[in-house]
Amino acid sequence: MEKNKAYFVVILIQLIYTGMFLLSKAAFDVGMSTCIFVFYRQAAGTLILVPFAFITEGKDSSPLTFMTFCKIFGLSLLGITTSLNIHGIALKYTSASLAAAASNCLPAITFFMACLMRFESIKLRTSSGIAKFTGIVICMGGAATMAFFKGPELRLLLHHHLLPSHAQLNVAEGSGSGSIWVKGVFLMLLSVSCWGVWIVLQVYNS
Repeated sequence: MEKNKAYFVVILIQLIYTGMFLLSKAAFDVGMSTCIFVFYRQAAGTLILVPFAFITEGKDSSPLTFMTFCKIFGLSLLGITTSLNIHGIALKYTSASLAAAASNCLPAITFFMACLMRFESIKLRTSSGIAKFTGIVICMGGAATMAFFKGPELRLLLHHHLLPSHAQLNVAEGSGSGSIWVKGVFLMLLSVSCWGVWIVLQVYNS
């Protein structure tokens, strides 16, 4: 049972991400500003997590130096503020399913960034190197398929007014939405790239 907890947590995290993408997309489609949404999201997260931080880490935490503060500020600016704001704009241009596919590219992009910064290496003559390279190709290929191939719409809940913005989206489909979709794809990849750099820099600064 202990071994299965890790798999359960991974599945739970993916379900939370999926719900977040769907709710974010619904909020953006009804006209909510992406920047305001990110602010409310981070403010709510701060209010919820601060008490837990004080209870669990308050007594054992080391003093905050100016250099540590600058590192935290830089990492937050790149991995939270920049990444989430770009992600919100990209989600407004595309769909929740694309956001989920792009987030699954994070391991591949993070590995690529780590290789550029020389934290990781890949040796194609070894079995581990071949496995890494194959995983990256499959991951990026699946995301590219989701991004650039738009099949027929699946109409399940559209008449129940659970997603009231679909009428607006269908109107937009006929007026140059292809270029907007491609722009959203590249913004989504930029957001995930910032996220990957943020993860690598945390290892460097730890």
